Amino acid sequence: MTIIHKIILLAIVCLSLWSCTTPSERFFKKAKEFKFGNNIVNSGQFRHQFFFNQLAVSSEQKIVHVYLDGDGTPWEKHRWITDDPTARNPIILKLMVQDLSPAILLGRPCYYGLNRDQLCHYRYWTSHRYSSEIVSSMVKALTKWMEKHDFKKIILIGYSGGGTLAMLMAPKMSHVDTVVTIAANLEIDAWTQLHEYSSLFGSLNPSDFAIPNKIKLIHFIGGQDRVVPASIIKKIAKNNNHSIFIEYPQFNHFCCWVKQWPYILEIINLDN
Repeated sequence: MTIIHKIILLAIVCLSLWSCTTPSERFFKKAKEFKFGNNIVNSGQFRHQFFFNQLAVSSEQKIVHVYLDGDGTPWEKHRWITDDPTARNPIILKLMVQDLSPAILLGRPCYYGLNRDQLCHYRYWTSHRYSSEIVSSMVKALTKWMEKHDFKKIILIGYSGGGTLAMLMAPKMSHVDTVVTIAANLEIDAWTQLHEYSSLFGSLNPSDFAIPNKIKLIHFIGGQDRVVPASIIKKIAKNNNHSIFIEYPQFNHFCCWVKQWPYILEIINLDN
C-alpha cells in the first residue's frame, strides 16, 4: 500500500468515526474542551442539561448570565425530522466561554443527549419547540437551580430560537433583570410565512406577550441575516418602549457574533 493510499484510508476512517458520533456527543466534547461543568435538573416535566463555568458555582457575584441555545437542527435538509436536534455548530458555547461573569447554559428538554427521554416526542423540537410545556419546564428548571445558588439577578441571553424562549420565559420569573437576544425570532408567524415553513402551531409567539417595563430588553441583529431578517425584529422591538435595538450591518445569522462577543458583553454589563 502506497503512502497516498494510506492517507486516503486514514481520512476515510476519520470521517467514519466523526459520522458515528452524535451531535450531542460532539457538543459535550466541546463543552469539556472549554472546561464547563454539567449536570441534569429535573423540572418535574422534563430533564434539562445545565452547563456552567466555574464562577457559576464559586463566585460571590449576585448576577448570573443564563444562556439559551438556538433551535439546533430540528429538520435534516428541511425534509426529515432529525433524531437529535442538538446544534451542529456550538455557537452558544463559543459565546459563553468568553464570558467573565458567572454563566450557565440552560438546555432545552430533549437536547444534549436527552432526546431518548420518555416524554421527548419530536414535536418538542418542531411544531411545539416554543410551547407552553417547554417554557414552563425551563422556568421550573432554572428556578430549581437558582434556589441552590445565591444569585439575585438573572440576565437571559438567547441566541436565535433561544432568544424566542428568553422572551417567553422572562415574564414568568421574578429574578430576570435583562433579556438579551441575538438574531432571535421574535415573531414566529411572520417568520414561518416568510420562509414558507410549516406553521409552529403548538408554539407560543413572543409578540403576543407583554414584557414588564422593569425588564430591560436588548436586541442584537445582523443586517445581512437571511434566517431571521432584521425587519421582523425591528417591528417587534419598536413595540416595546423599554427595548434597545442594535444592528450590525455586515453580520448574518452566524457571522460574526463569536468574534464580537467580548464587546457585546461590555454593552450588556453597562447597567449591571
